Amino acid sequence: MRISYEWLGEYLDTGGMTPQEAAHLLTMTGTKVESVQVIDLSAIVVGRVLEQKDHPRSNKPLWIHQVDIGGGKVIQIIAGAPNAVKGTIVPVALPGTRVPSGTLVRDGKIVGEAAQGMLCSADELLLGEEREPRIMLLDRGEPGESLAKYIPIEAIFEAEITPNRPDCLGHLGVARELAAASGRDFKADFMPAYIEGLPPPSAELIAVAIDDPDLCSRFVAVPVTGVKVGPSPDWVQRRLRAAGVRPISNVVDATAYVMLEHGKPTHVFDLAKVAGAKLTVRQARDGESLLCLDGQTRKVRPGMLVVADAKGPVAIGGIIGGEESGVSDATTAVVIESAGWDGVNIRATSRALGLRTEASLRHEKGLAPEMAMAGARRAAALIREWAGGEVHSDWVDVYPRPQQPVRVQLEPRKVDDLLGVHVPLEESESILRRLGFQVRSEPGGQWDVLPPVFRLDVELPEDIVEEVGRIYGIARIPATLPGRRHMKWEPARADDADWEIREVLAGAGFEEAVTPALVSGKLLGKLGLDQGARSLINPMSDELDTKRTSLLPSLLAAARLNQNRTSERVDLFELARVYRGAAEDGQADEPVRLTVIAQAGDAAGREGFLRLKSVMDRLAADRAAGEVGYEPASSSHLFHPGRTARLTLRGKELGVLGELHPSALIPFDLEGRIVALDIDLATLLSASGERKAIELPRYPAVQRDLAVVVEEVVPARELQATLKQAAGAVLESVRAFDEYRGGQVQDGHKSIAFTLTFRSPERTLTDAEVEGVMSEIRKSLEKRHRAGFRS
Repeated sequence: MRISYEWLGEYLDTGGMTPQEAAHLLTMTGTKVESVQVIDLSAIVVGRVLEQKDHPRSNKPLWIHQVDIGGGKVIQIIAGAPNAVKGTIVPVALPGTRVPSGTLVRDGKIVGEAAQGMLCSADELLLGEEREPRIMLLDRGEPGESLAKYIPIEAIFEAEITPNRPDCLGHLGVARELAAASGRDFKADFMPAYIEGLPPPSAELIAVAIDDPDLCSRFVAVPVTGVKVGPSPDWVQRRLRAAGVRPISNVVDATAYVMLEHGKPTHVFDLAKVAGAKLTVRQARDGESLLCLDGQTRKVRPGMLVVADAKGPVAIGGIIGGEESGVSDATTAVVIESAGWDGVNIRATSRALGLRTEASLRHEKGLAPEMAMAGARRAAALIREWAGGEVHSDWVDVYPRPQQPVRVQLEPRKVDDLLGVHVPLEESESILRRLGFQVRSEPGGQWDVLPPVFRLDVELPEDIVEEVGRIYGIARIPATLPGRRHMKWEPARADDADWEIREVLAGAGFEEAVTPALVSGKLLGKLGLDQGARSLINPMSDELDTKRTSLLPSLLAAARLNQNRTSERVDLFELARVYRGAAEDGQADEPVRLTVIAQAGDAAGREGFLRLKSVMDRLAADRAAGEVGYEPASSSHLFHPGRTARLTLRGKELGVLGELHPSALIPFDLEGRIVALDIDLATLLSASGERKAIELPRYPAVQRDLAVVVEEVVPARELQATLKQAAGAVLESVRAFDEYRGGQVQDGHKSIAFTLTFRSPERTLTDAEVEGVMSEIRKSLEKRHRAGFRS
């Protein structure tokens, strides 16, 4: 936002305070000033045009001016704009002068004619922007005087206003902050003076109806008749240009001035063009459209608010007015509209239309309904002052949802407790009053604080303390070690399951990622993950418009980012909530998922699969959750067919482990193969058992390796089950450690090698006993699976 330092000086005494000092105070209290541009016009002089004629030899449109610059001196200046006619007063930059825009003026010739200076435009003086080449014309001044006599030294702040402070999107709000921070008197009132008005009453000239009070909480309509449309005063145009707004006419400029002063957008309709003399706030209907003030015709649809007359929409509520009902040079009567709009709806409509205006920028923040009357009063006063006319009495004020005051109860000692520094009660109270808060002491010492109506962001005692702290000064709060608020240290609990899971994954070489809960709805659709997805009504962007139903898209996007930045393989995991469907209360179901991805190179998908399988087995073992079951999963366009397993634990569905299908990687442009593990955390934790210490073995173990050759379709888990059943109690463990296909195994078969560990709790097993068990195992494998054996 552009802020005029000269304009701020209307509301507080800025004497003795440089623009840079003011910018520092604002930044340190929460209104970040990103740049300060000082405009010194003391080197620019006032001139009067005595004669203007066309350049006789130029192929381009140029005009030669004879300009009186005082002291009886007349110089010749050539300009490319025709508006500086005889008798006009203009700003002149003499040779050797560097104008605020940076141009150095030189004495010379242009197409054979002497050029002894420059007639300055508002652009060159940094006092605004013009769409066409145009000399800035002054409404007063004597030749030879410094322009700084009439336009004081100005400074333009570029400030970043936080979304919770829409009241600072106007000069009044910023001035209030500066006055509070500097301890100076604030010389303005939030609510302008009441205007008595003349008959007939407003209701006889215009009627108002609100069909959707949830989206429009208030609508104030003020008729003003007998206006004369013309240019605004020079000082008004200068202020508008300084704030980045192009002056149009006195009536329209009044609404722009109110927006830049109070932060409250208003609008004016030509009263004669309002069909049926009634304005209705309603949702748009199918097929409706509006020719907007910017010359573009926009289609509106249900869900978007419009202001309509008897013929149809005349404005898109809170965003932009219509061309056909707008003010023109022939307008003699207007109706001022100042309304309270729903910020979420304004932002959604603005985004859907691809149209963000100065009005929508403010309304989407959620302005207080009470600001509607303040804006209407100020706009009516300015139009009456600049364009004449009569403001009518008994304004139409439809207010179906009055703003309720918020009262905050605060123990004064809480200020010191939360800030960590002693702030005298008198100073705390003074700070709050300078910011517009009303403070009343109650019996027992508690404060009853009433925030100003324009501060919708203040609801809690902590909000009040924050206000005191930022004006008192963050720099005045000493840096100290934690005090009495942290009297003891508690180590992490041993049963912190989330922490244990993170430890396992970090130990296996995976990096933890923390990604946004919002993703692209289109991307979820491409991946087939959009079932039960919940879209945002008012998203920040197309890339963040839907709550995630899976952690996979975010992790893959993070992998792509790392690949593009470092060209290194990054294996990631995330433990977080996803959002699917709706529960009985209408809210999304929010299960916690653990998702892990491993980049496996071009030909190592199997290695990646086994790596994640080992991680899963370790997680289950650490939780004493039992043995994880791995079964072939049905084909899915997200996972590769034949390379994916469905995971079960104690008979419950746990998740999935497998290689992602190449088509799922296309949106991310990832290289090589990706293997993913995605499980439900609640299922894993619910299966957790109690880990118990056992006595160390008293007798040695005996190990044997067995290579089993079976048909390709026989799964390893069935062989493992047969091994355990045939061996009996003396088999302590069995582990598959190798799989072979090659010349030593016939086609359609595979060889799986197992390590078997035998141990008796009562004695040392003999070789004969172990060989007897091995014989039984071979017989069972031959009988059940037609197995053969490799030596």
